[in-house]
Amino acid sequence: MASRATELRIALSAFGLLAVLFVAFPQIDLWASGLFYRGDGQWVFGREDLILAIPYRGLPRLGQGLLVVLLILLVLGLFKRFNGLRAKRALFGFLLAGAVAGPILLVDNVLKEHSGRTRPVNTTVFGGPLQFTPAFIPADQCQQNCSFVSGHVATAAFIMAFGWLGAPAVRRRWLIASIVFATYMAFVRMSPGGHFLSDCIFGWFATYFGLWATEWLFRRLGWLPSADKHQA
Repeated sequence: MASRATELRIALSAFGLLAVLFVAFPQIDLWASGLFYRGDGQWVFGREDLILAIPYRGLPRLGQGLLVVLLILLVLGLFKRFNGLRAKRALFGFLLAGAVAGPILLVDNVLKEHSGRTRPVNTTVFGGPLQFTPAFIPADQCQQNCSFVSGHVATAAFIMAFGWLGAPAVRRRWLIASIVFATYMAFVRMSPGGHFLSDCIFGWFATYFGLWATEWLFRRLGWLPSADKHQA
């Protein structure tokens, strides 16, 4: 991509088009989930099957561990004796704030708590008692930890942060890696009926835009230097 501004415009356009697509044609979600549904309430995999249980249970622990490590590095960077860490305090702070802003605050505490969208496994379409609702449409089929959006996918997408402030080629590689990892986690969550396709797609976008907001704030506060012209 020629610049980060171009990248952002492409991301915003993709987000808008996909949002309109899933609202206008909600059957896309039902079709995608149907690929993993065997009938009679059975899915291709159960959440506790080993192939899914390890990433399902392991990713949140990995994310929590990363938060602890970043916090420790940030605190150590306050002391002069750790000069190497001291020089990277802004980076550690950015990563920590980005993780909190996207996967934790935006996803877990806003979207998942207020969307009201129940998971595929709970809908009448797939043998459950509750009604299916399209993405972005307020619903009353879930009270907490709802389907929209996927926290696992948002967490997997966070690996883009490690190249976020790097040169364009580095940033591109980490963005691609985040899409690949997020796609894998989408399979992990969709195959037992835990999430719809739109939950997974917009989980990635939640982390992406959360990092943009974090970077904007850090630069406004002077905690990060002004972006290079070739990245503007």
